[in-house]
Amino acid sequence: MSDDGSDYHKSLIVLVIAMFSMATGVGFIVPLLPVYAETMGASGVWIGLIFAANPFFRAMLMVVFGSLSDSKGKKNIILGGLLGYMIVALGFVVATLPIHLFLLRMVQGLFSAMISPVARAYAGELSPANAEGKVMGTLNTGFFAGFAGGPIMGGLLADSFGFNVPFYAMAILSGVSILLVVIWLPEQKSQTLSVDQRPVEMIIDSLRLFRSDTVKGIVSLRSAVGMGHGIFSSLLPLFAQLALGLSSAQVGAIVTIRSLTGAVLQRKCGEFADRYNRKWLALAGSLLAPVAFLLVPLARGQGHMMILSVIIGVGFGISVPASEAIAVEQGRKYGMGKMIGLVEMTRSFAMAIGSIAGGIALDSLGTDYAFVAAAGLSVSGVFIAMWFLRVYTGTPAGAFVEQDQAANG
Repeated sequence: MSDDGSDYHKSLIVLVIAMFSMATGVGFIVPLLPVYAETMGASGVWIGLIFAANPFFRAMLMVVFGSLSDSKGKKNIILGGLLGYMIVALGFVVATLPIHLFLLRMVQGLFSAMISPVARAYAGELSPANAEGKVMGTLNTGFFAGFAGGPIMGGLLADSFGFNVPFYAMAILSGVSILLVVIWLPEQKSQTLSVDQRPVEMIIDSLRLFRSDTVKGIVSLRSAVGMGHGIFSSLLPLFAQLALGLSSAQVGAIVTIRSLTGAVLQRKCGEFADRYNRKWLALAGSLLAPVAFLLVPLARGQGHMMILSVIIGVGFGISVPASEAIAVEQGRKYGMGKMIGLVEMTRSFAMAIGSIAGGIALDSLGTDYAFVAAAGLSVSGVFIAMWFLRVYTGTPAGAFVEQDQAANG
């Protein structure tokens, strides 16, 4: 679907705002959750599990909701996710035990699976040919901007008014997004797919996409980044507060500068991905974050951490729109919701594994080795992706050549 005129632009703006609100709400609690959990007596493993619950449960359902959106429509699924986010935000206020946080993060993952992949699939179908990078970069500007503003606002609200206030703010933002989606976002159904499958069948059907080396490559790349991000996100607040003595607001600023850098670069780098080689942009950008991960243990203050966050943000800014543009191309072949759901599912599983691995490393080896592990896992995934993406030309104007049969003999 590629509407012209005001309907196209209005739909894209609403999707950007919805992604911004979702990311801002989540960003509110990123610098708070590990410390919040620790005040309830959570160990390092518990903290890892709490962080992992969201991406793990989200991952199990992303393909299901992505596939449903291809046949049943996308608007109502997005609405259901936003409503659930609002309810979960209020649930954090009454939590008193680590198990409560774990369960809330699980449910939050379910509702996230209804928003992120479906909104991305909606934007993918809006994308005109040869402008996939620009459209997905525009959408991700809202996503990264939300994560940029959320942590510092959440940290300031928590420092000034207490831990509960950011959760109330998260509920309000979700409510605003619900109103905008109801009023301005038209329903969208794919004209190419009509499926009536059980959830397990949807997941099995999506796994058939791995017959394509290009699909395997883009999934490997996003998973590599996701695993490193899972370790980094779960341990950064503790490292910054316990090892460097930073406040919640300072931790929020570190997370903010990373996401703000990524947000500023998304649209422009998306335009680059529409004109230059998408494959090499995606691969090169994905190698910047591991460099920063390796340098984290050497940081001695907020200034050092801010510089490392900028490096990670630049990597996200370069790699994300290029890799998502490739995913949109594949979505036109296999089903947009199913393809985007598969990419998001595997990335979320990788984030969950990274969060758990980070918690185990924290308890057994300390934070330094956890960040080294994050770098190693990310680099390994990038080289695996490079191997599979050898079949993808990544040429300008979005042209691509799939040579799976030749590559497989």
